[in-house]
Amino acid sequence: MYDLIVAGGGTAGCATAISAAKNGLRVLLIEKNTFLGGSMTGALVMPMMKNILKNGLDLSGDFAKELMAELRETNDSLIFDDGNYGWFNSEMLKCTLDDLCEKYNVKILFDSIVTNVSMNNNKINSVEVSYCGQKIEKKGKYFVDATGNGDLAMLCGAGFQNGNNNENQAMTLRFIMSNVNIKEFSKYLREIDDNEEISPICNINGEIHLSTACTWDNDIWKLKPLFEKAVENGELAEEDCAYFQIFTIPNQPTSMAFNAPRIYADKSLDPLEVNDTSYALIQGRKQIKRLLKFVKKYLPGFQNAYISQIAPMLGIRDSRRINCEYRLTEDDILSCKKFENTVAKSNYPIDVHSREKNKSVLNKLSDNEFFEIPLESLKVKDIENLFVAGKIIDSTFLAQAAIRIIPNCLTMGENLGKFISKRTG
Repeated sequence: MYDLIVAGGGTAGCATAISAAKNGLRVLLIEKNTFLGGSMTGALVMPMMKNILKNGLDLSGDFAKELMAELRETNDSLIFDDGNYGWFNSEMLKCTLDDLCEKYNVKILFDSIVTNVSMNNNKINSVEVSYCGQKIEKKGKYFVDATGNGDLAMLCGAGFQNGNNNENQAMTLRFIMSNVNIKEFSKYLREIDDNEEISPICNINGEIHLSTACTWDNDIWKLKPLFEKAVENGELAEEDCAYFQIFTIPNQPTSMAFNAPRIYADKSLDPLEVNDTSYALIQGRKQIKRLLKFVKKYLPGFQNAYISQIAPMLGIRDSRRINCEYRLTEDDILSCKKFENTVAKSNYPIDVHSREKNKSVLNKLSDNEFFEIPLESLKVKDIENLFVAGKIIDSTFLAQAAIRIIPNCLTMGENLGKFISKRTG
């Protein structure tokens, strides 16, 4: 019998499990992949977004700081010049999460999924875990669904929302290129773009670190003429230019991480439909092949570079949103609403990635304002001992576009773990 069983060892799931175990609970963590970290590792979502106000107030919890501090011991995370300490090496994060789970006695079942539940009235008694055709029963007092798709909650019959009028946010398939001459590329960036807010470049621990971007919705980007020329020459499709963002990686001095491509489709892709996600993986790899040729031809420093990794997971921005005791709304976000039982604080905007040109949304808050996420948005309605964590908490489509980032998921998981520990104690 476990005090807490967490389904999903991604961003929010790891934080929940480790936090609860630190506070004395016997915890089981069930993960479908062969590693922890979810989007941070499997989908190559790095660096994490900054969650620090302009006045210096850090809105994230202790776990996000602890995680990055552990990685900094081996130079696998860094603090960028803007104060964002969330630049990390995704491969080494897998090891760090293993180490933290071992340190705090979290039991992990890898390569496993929850396939059934046993319930008595409105309470879960146990879950059925499947591994290599075997069915294993695991009993628990409390359960957390951190699967990213609300799989456990669905098995329990919980209600949910998905998308917005049959539209979901666009998916992304990220990748990494290595053998990049970052010194040459940074010199080129400085020649064409001296705006440090658009293309920041800094020297950290003797390494050059930078980021830059280009989107089809905005004309501010200095790389945009190159994309337009490549489209004109038939080397890129227009949809390949939808969203392009690249970052250096700590302790990988010749590698760059690509937040691209945004997957093209002539209809909205549903993350709950296997035909849609299968299409997205195939289409994403096609677009990556075109981007590979583009950067090698057009961007100085990439001539001898190669693809060293394509993410094994899609970057899925929204999926099921499970019905809980309180539905967070876009009005709550934009009015910076505060709650009595708060699990996370954030200044992140309502950020919707649309599949269509000029239809994305970016509604920002004032520099020193923030909204809060209440515990009630994580407590599943009508199921006594089930909570959710991560991007699947109860929220409207637009509110979810603000809460889905890594710092929020880490912090809500951390505080949910503490809350369940107090309730169990």
